[in-house]
Amino acid sequence: MPEDIFVDEAMRVAREILKPPLSIRRGAALLYQVTVNNRLELTVDPKRPTRGQSAFQTDLCVFETLPDAEIPRVVMEFKPNLSTHDVLTYSTKARKHKQVYPYLRYGLVVGNIHAIPGRFFTHNEGLDFCVAAASHKGERIQDLFASLLMKEVNASRRLEQIIFGHESVYVFREEVLFESVGGPAGVAPGDPADKLASEV
Repeated sequence: MPEDIFVDEAMRVAREILKPPLSIRRGAALLYQVTVNNRLELTVDPKRPTRGQSAFQTDLCVFETLPDAEIPRVVMEFKPNLSTHDVLTYSTKARKHKQVYPYLRYGLVVGNIHAIPGRFFTHNEGLDFCVAAASHKGERIQDLFASLLMKEVNASRRLEQIIFGHESVYVFREEVLFESVGGPAGVAPGDPADKLASEV
């Protein structure tokens, strides 16, 4: 399926489920670095990133509007297929964006593949999620986008609270979740082990 169709579908779903202060924009630019010049003045405006001025354009980005700023929460980049070059490129972009926005969640939606290839796991360092969208059709892809966006928004908000000292944690443990069509890999939907099987 063409990339633009998936972008349009995700945009439509996002507009249905995201309520203020959350919104979504197509083609938003996000900073990948903030530097100062030789007079110690900022060379960019952190509240108004512009592509080509220390900022990369994104396919879709969920923002949360605060009284004096818009905070980027989740980036979804879309590709028709997934090459090693794509994984390396977007992983690097994600890491650079997170140096500026450490609470940002960043991932790929790949339109024409039914399963995530091993090269993704070999080369990924900065991406938080990847979806093989060809394994989902109709309402299933809508449900997937809706669930994914809200989980990632919540993860971003939690990270922000922790990073900026508003919440204390005593254990950090990263989970890797794998899902196959119909549920977590190797577990039938509805099986009592459904939730546990996706944790590695």
